[in-house]
Amino acid sequence: MKFSSLTERIAGEGSTSWDVHYEGLARKAAGEDIIILSVGEETDQRTPDNVVNVAIESLKNGRHHYTPVNGILPLREAIARRYEARSGQQVTADNCAVFAGAQNALYAVGQCLLEHGDEVILIEPYYTTYPAAFTATGATLVSVPVKPENDFQIDTNDVISRITERTRVIVLNSPNNPLGAIYTLEQFKPLVDVCVEREIWLVSDEVYLEILPPEEQYTPASLPGADKVCVSISSLSKSHRMTGWRLGWVVAPESLTKNLKNLSMCMCYGLPPFIMDAGVEALNSGNEVAQGVCGTLTNRRRIFLEEMKGAKGIQIHSAVGGMFVILDVRSFDVSGQEFAWGLLERHNISILPCDGFGGTGEGLLRVSLCVRDEQIVVACRRIVEFVEFLHSNSSAE
Repeated sequence: MKFSSLTERIAGEGSTSWDVHYEGLARKAAGEDIIILSVGEETDQRTPDNVVNVAIESLKNGRHHYTPVNGILPLREAIARRYEARSGQQVTADNCAVFAGAQNALYAVGQCLLEHGDEVILIEPYYTTYPAAFTATGATLVSVPVKPENDFQIDTNDVISRITERTRVIVLNSPNNPLGAIYTLEQFKPLVDVCVEREIWLVSDEVYLEILPPEEQYTPASLPGADKVCVSISSLSKSHRMTGWRLGWVVAPESLTKNLKNLSMCMCYGLPPFIMDAGVEALNSGNEVAQGVCGTLTNRRRIFLEEMKGAKGIQIHSAVGGMFVILDVRSFDVSGQEFAWGLLERHNISILPCDGFGGTGEGLLRVSLCVRDEQIVVACRRIVEFVEFLHSNSSAE
């Protein structure tokens, strides 16, 4: 039987990158002693009780019927208040559209902004689902690699030089997934300016932004003129330990949110009201949870770096943003996929190869810091042992 060309555009390395992770999960479920370091989710933590209790009471009160497809008004108002406070721009509920997580929001935005023949600029390495999410429309991906010698920071001149008459969208992700690099207002400004001048959309994926120290939470939406071109995407997954709740949003000009509402009408038809009620509670309860996540990750990053000091032939990149550290294993004669599968087979550690994060991701592996401190220590020692095994094999040859 015949499938549409869409099925080819949403397949590829990005989808296979997760094979190691799912194999690790399957073995863990079967009772094996597997440490999962391949996903950005605090598996040792739970959603705050006040948020859970609101959802339970909402269900008990019959809040399980259809809802407005763009999200209930109290939730969109809470999102608007948050973004107005952060950006200094005027933001209303009409600028907000609610989705089943940031990933769903990214896909929806791509569908409304891009089509066949358009170009979308991505900073590489990029999150593994980006190519499928944005080229599902038929648009062409244009990669702008960052360089290790520049601390994986974007060079705005490099980005601007890749703009053509077909460029419709530039996608930024700060803190970056997988690298954790944080971009500043000085880096955002020339990109906002060129987007305003050339009528290009600037999509800002800010899922990890709130787990940064407050003084480092930079958003391009705060710059003059950004309200015309900036599309901010985020969720409660990382900031409020709500990954499985699937609650994300888009903040954008009303001209876009109207189109997003029409797409949601035929795609999802609204989210469960009890989940959105919980989202209102989370947004109104302040930043204490997010800053707790930040502190936990900072401590675990320190533990990881201390334990990995003895790993020979492996470079570690550890920016302060996000939930990960990056292992560079290109000094060994193995691919990222081979390293990840070997580590799972020999030492029961699941980490994510970055082969599907663009060409510059080859030979890099993303390691999550989202398990208990003592598991971080055990995992590091197993990784060091595996590295020693690779060294002994290469010496024998």
